[in-house]
Amino acid sequence: MESRAHAIVALAFLVLLGIGVVVAGLWMHHGRQTGLLYDVVSPYSVTGLQEQAPVRYKGVRVGEVRSIGLDPRNPRMILVQITVSEGTPITRATFAELAPQGVTGLSYLSLSDAGTNFVPIPTSVDHPGQIPMHPSFIEVLSRTGESLVNQSNELAQRLNATLDVGNRRHLAQAIRQLDTASAQLVQLETALLPTVKALPAVLAATRSTMQESQSMLKNLNQLTISAAGPLREVGIAARSIQGFGSSGEKVTATLNYSTLPQLEILTHRLNSVTDALEGLSRSLQRSPQSLLYGAKAPPPGPGERGFNGGGGS
Repeated sequence: MESRAHAIVALAFLVLLGIGVVVAGLWMHHGRQTGLLYDVVSPYSVTGLQEQAPVRYKGVRVGEVRSIGLDPRNPRMILVQITVSEGTPITRATFAELAPQGVTGLSYLSLSDAGTNFVPIPTSVDHPGQIPMHPSFIEVLSRTGESLVNQSNELAQRLNATLDVGNRRHLAQAIRQLDTASAQLVQLETALLPTVKALPAVLAATRSTMQESQSMLKNLNQLTISAAGPLREVGIAARSIQGFGSSGEKVTATLNYSTLPQLEILTHRLNSVTDALEGLSRSLQRSPQSLLYGAKAPPPGPGERGFNGGGGS
């Protein structure tokens, strides 16, 4: 009896389990979305993407992944066939990306629009429209990380080539020199400490000197104001002297261009009169009677009366 009861319970459990599986299958079959068919063409890996994974357009679920496989026309490309509900704005600017679903390691397909072309993509069951796949953030990060690793390796190789034995010795020597310089800086700081301590007194003395200089400048300003009157009188005297100098220049010009030429003419005339008086004086000395009888006529020349050609007495 007990074994028969166990068998009945097990049979009932199996029947209920089968009915649950059938109901779940029917629910999933009838609950599967129907819509427009598209092919997402991807040259990148689609790791984590599975069939019936959700398809979201800007975060809103609009369909699901129907199948994943290689493109028969180009085996290097992957075709992800999706169904999208009608009314989803799939245009020629639409692209797909893989997005992670939390920390499960699974991914869903995210559709987005660049907004550069609003022409819809024609699609049908026989010829599904194609949507390009862009690299996901993980893909970009992976490629960037790989590039960074390669660059780090190259940098390490260059550092190894640079830091050879000779360069390491120079580097060690430079470090020792830096230690020596640091010690000298400490000594210099110790030597300058008394000077730094004396700076407040120096600043106070400088401030006092500046105040005295300001007082001296004020006194100089007052002295300048007081000397303004005498300086004006000196200016008047200077202008008077300048006028006198101008008059002297005029007198000098008159002497140079008027008086002196007349004096020179008078001097020439006096010289001529003096020469004439000297000639008259010599004539009177040779023949004083000429003053009464006049000057003696010159001897007759050839052809004149009384000419003596012999030149005798």
